[in-house]
Amino acid sequence: MSITAQKLLAKAAIALVGFELGLALAYLTMIYLRGEAVPLLDLNGLRSLPSWLQAAHLFAIASLCLALLRFRERMSRPVSWFLPSALAVLCLYGGLDELTKLHLALNQFDWKLIYLGILVAIPVLGWRDMVWIWQYHRVSVLWVLAGIGVFLLGGFGAEAIKGAIAAELATHTSSQSLFLGEHLRITLEEFGELLGETVILYGIAGFIVQVLNPPLRGAERLSLKP
Repeated sequence: MSITAQKLLAKAAIALVGFELGLALAYLTMIYLRGEAVPLLDLNGLRSLPSWLQAAHLFAIASLCLALLRFRERMSRPVSWFLPSALAVLCLYGGLDELTKLHLALNQFDWKLIYLGILVAIPVLGWRDMVWIWQYHRVSVLWVLAGIGVFLLGGFGAEAIKGAIAAELATHTSSQSLFLGEHLRITLEEFGELLGETVILYGIAGFIVQVLNPPLRGAERLSLKP
């Protein structure tokens, strides 16, 4: 990847994380001062700015995967059609679910099974591509894995301890503390998901810039000189 493209991606990612942090702090401030957030900035709201941003992240990742699928023949070692297709389907479904809360219309087990099925199929059916990517583009893979870790920790982790936190706060603290504690959990959950998606997007964008615009070899650079 060229130094210019790398710097632009890094600056864009930092700016996006700063914006996401601003949304989280604004939400917490409104909850503390007013007891509620305006609908546009509600981290837990339907079709709010944070919700649209999460969906935009997922649609952007899906678009990058589809671009990789379309132009994969330009790669020195083209990936199979399955890996970018599966990732695109996963992210498109996630983006639509974020905007419509589709999982609320499904059984709790069913919607998780959809994600789980695609996630399991990706390493099983695309292991050759993943081994090659790990060997030659390890930094991009590490960024993506870090993003997945943050996303899971923020999303599923905060959701998993929801009941335990509520029970503990209800037993030992006031209703006001319970209220603030629950919204702090929501903030950590939603910000963790946004941050994780941004890191994943950064890793995938860097990978695609590398493989679709490989650096020129010495002889090729000399041939382009006037």
